[in-house]
Amino acid sequence: MLDADYPDHRSLLAALDPPRHRVLTDRVALGDALARDDSGPVVLDAHRDTLRVGDTDLSAVCSTPLRVAFDPAVLGPIVEAGVGPEVLLETGGPTRPLLVRSADQGSYTTLVMPVALD
Repeated sequence: MLDADYPDHRSLLAALDPPRHRVLTDRVALGDALARDDSGPVVLDAHRDTLRVGDTDLSAVCSTPLRVAFDPAVLGPIVEAGVGPEVLLETGGPTRPLLVRSADQGSYTTLVMPVALD
């Protein structure tokens, strides 16, 4: 056991940059696409109604274009652990933390850091 206070996650989340990019897509399809592309960092490329995950195109609702990369071994289990049929991805930009939320269950929120794009 550590003799320390547990970090206040609410203040941590409140201190993040306001999200400039939002992507809403099918949680299971995103998890499957991440599992197929596990050879290294995978690029998520969001456009108005499509999220490209590596070589896979998913239907999505995207607020603004976004190109960001993640380690699928990190992002995949986070998406898989979500609740409900859809996942909401929110970020302040391609080098900022990504908030992963269950679209219909706001209490499931996880942060994940992107990796550098080539």
